[in-house]
Amino acid sequence: MTSWPVDTPSPLWMQLSRERFESEPLKGSASADIVVIGGGISGLATALELARRGQRVVLLEAAKIGYGASGRANGQVISALTRHGPDAIRRVWPGERGERFIRLVAGAGDRLYELIERYGIDCDARRNGWLQPAHSPGRAKRVAALAAQWAAVGAPTVAVGVQEMAIRLGTDAYHGGWEHRTGGHINPYAFTVGLARTAAGEGVVIHEKTPALALNRSGDVWEVVTPSGLVRSPKVALATAAHTGDLWPELRRSIVPVTSYQSATRPLGSLAQDVLPGDEASSDTRMDLRYFRKDREGRLVSGGALAIQVAASLRLPALVDRRLRALFPALPHGAFDTFWGGRIAMTVDRLPRLHRRADGLYTWIGCNGRGLALACAMAPVLADAICGVPDDEMALRPVPVPSVPFHPFVSRTARLILPWMRWQDSREV
Repeated sequence: MTSWPVDTPSPLWMQLSRERFESEPLKGSASADIVVIGGGISGLATALELARRGQRVVLLEAAKIGYGASGRANGQVISALTRHGPDAIRRVWPGERGERFIRLVAGAGDRLYELIERYGIDCDARRNGWLQPAHSPGRAKRVAALAAQWAAVGAPTVAVGVQEMAIRLGTDAYHGGWEHRTGGHINPYAFTVGLARTAAGEGVVIHEKTPALALNRSGDVWEVVTPSGLVRSPKVALATAAHTGDLWPELRRSIVPVTSYQSATRPLGSLAQDVLPGDEASSDTRMDLRYFRKDREGRLVSGGALAIQVAASLRLPALVDRRLRALFPALPHGAFDTFWGGRIAMTVDRLPRLHRRADGLYTWIGCNGRGLALACAMAPVLADAICGVPDDEMALRPVPVPSVPFHPFVSRTARLILPWMRWQDSREV
């Protein structure tokens, strides 16, 4: 098996992508109405939205489009948060503020698939639904209530019984669950690259291999310093998530970086028809969750996290292999032969946040593993903040940047909570 270093692009998604995009690094000076730093889905979707509103946008990507977290994702499209359903959101943000955000989350998948259709992005898009199977009877009751909450706000969600879930997954290892019918899966690298092609076509100037080295304020203008150039703009939007570094130190200290790994089997041939025969996406209710979907050639794509990251390229595929063969005993041993991984940004409360500074610095952060659809849905919100839409008219209001207590320690040790999460999963009834 090939050993892949952390933070490389997905070899599988690149292999399967029919979308292509290339741009030159920035050389010399440039100016814009807004500079977007980060060429993942969040940055590209925001840049596209701003360009459609008549803004002159320059986007800087440190590496190549699709090399960050967006292009390394599992590819599941999910119009829901990891922890908070509508009732929980209302407890955090009562009144119309919460209702706006609930509507945003419920329509997140719609936003992604609308972009695919409108701009003809070739990313193996499937929209056959997202299933969340329950790993215990107690969780089955909880997610049935969650499905009812989302249905009450107009989302196409429904509880799924034990027998139906077994048929739709191809395993009887679960206790029912629920379904969000707007969900599905895509090749996330191809979608990101296609989004770059689309943004460039709408007038966004994109420079790959152009890391932002520093942000300097000169009067009422930001100067974004790069290795071979400089961009001047009154406003800067960071779409850098776990790769923010010292560009905005307070922002870096507000999130917990987590390394997420992915692995895929070789093509399974006719056996692939026995797993998710309806070609949905699936991720279960465990804290240390099991998730899986198929690609267009019949590979099973899954992933997970490791408390100890030594030899991850060997240990993670072996872990996923054991887990998936427990669900699907017919899978051949050692079928997971492709590996990749990289960092994502998590917030402590598992909610996204919108931040805005008076000197023209903007961002949103906290996809918490649901970034594909949520990044598309949040793009108009970040664009609203940049364009001066009043706070009480936005789906997510700007808040001050918090700081994670003991951040240097927490950011280095967060993964060690995994054994406790697994123990909690084992005790759930």
